[in-house]
Amino acid sequence: MLWLSQELSGKRGLKILKNLGSFQHNIDVLKKGRGKLIVVRRTNGKRSAHSYLPCSRCYGFFYKCDLYRHSCPCDSSSTDKTRSSATVESSRSVLDGALYADSSQISRDLKKHVLNRMRQDKTYDLIRSDELILKFGSSLLKKVGTKGRRRIATRMRLLAKVVVTLRKLLDMPDRSLSFFLDGTYFDAVLESVEILSGARFDEQGQRVFEKPSIVTMVGNLLRKCCGLKKGLAARMTDGEDMSKEVDRFLTLFDSDWSDCMSCPASAAQKASTYNKPDELPSSEDLLKLKQHTQHRVAELTEQLNIEPHYAEWRELSELVLARLIVFNKRRASEPAKMLVSQFVNRPKWCETSNKELLNSLRPIERLLMKRMDLVQVPGKRNRRVPILITPEIGRAMQLLVNTRAVCGIPP
Repeated sequence: MLWLSQELSGKRGLKILKNLGSFQHNIDVLKKGRGKLIVVRRTNGKRSAHSYLPCSRCYGFFYKCDLYRHSCPCDSSSTDKTRSSATVESSRSVLDGALYADSSQISRDLKKHVLNRMRQDKTYDLIRSDELILKFGSSLLKKVGTKGRRRIATRMRLLAKVVVTLRKLLDMPDRSLSFFLDGTYFDAVLESVEILSGARFDEQGQRVFEKPSIVTMVGNLLRKCCGLKKGLAARMTDGEDMSKEVDRFLTLFDSDWSDCMSCPASAAQKASTYNKPDELPSSEDLLKLKQHTQHRVAELTEQLNIEPHYAEWRELSELVLARLIVFNKRRASEPAKMLVSQFVNRPKWCETSNKELLNSLRPIERLLMKRMDLVQVPGKRNRRVPILITPEIGRAMQLLVNTRAVCGIPP
């Protein structure tokens, strides 16, 4: 009662006390995973528990899509409504602070770049409460960086699905991933992966998988998690039992996983590619695409030089990207990763190259070196990938760089 200011006395103070009681009840319901939420205003139709968020001032629960419309009686300082995304983000922070007040194992970077961007559902709740999955996410984030946050979230969700399947099979609703990484439960882990990957026998009696890629991915993730669990055991003074559990699991994993799971999954994956024709583009289609892109790039370049607009800038950037992909015959993600700084600060290869090497080139190669430009970008596994740039595309890219600020592109 002491924290209630005089400004919030009377009806507003009583309303906050009422909402705080409902807030505490809702937190207990969300932690237990069963019960009924007490909300200020219900919506039509069925909504999940994760669709409701508390107001950051009066603590009343509202449907998240309607939260920005809520006129909070405790906010008398301003009458302007906050934008929807900021309101939801603030309310979610309040809810996470109450739900996971005692979970200090979540790193700040993992929470900021991965967890806060994930879909809020039951799988998300399991991830937030499982120490080993969070440890896996943190280690993977340190390895690949924030650019791989979607990949990290996908793998964490897959581990959570394995845990959910194991809980149903063994009727252990509150056990974590670390508990199941024991030789005692290895057979249950195999069965759960079979369920997730859709394992069955075909008409010829051969074992096939509807989703063979899950088997390969789960195998790699389980081995990584075993190493993390062993690392956690090494940091504990009484971690000998935990280390022995992992050793038993890894012994069975090394002896049985290849024969039972990975080899049949690999065979099924190869069999799915049989008798499938390779669809390659014809020369006529490629020529039409080249002519269209060259024509539109010339038009848009002229329009941007006269009067820059965002619509023309956006279309020109997409055409430039398409031209780089087709001309270099690279993965689409590799030219798309090119940064402005990499293009602007590219070296002048004719001046920086070895003179003896230049003299050894044929005349046609020297002409191509003078005509083409080159930018190196990171590819798969951070390998160096060269991207060749033709003169007209180079001029278009330079124009895109020069007109960024005028067309409203954030720096």
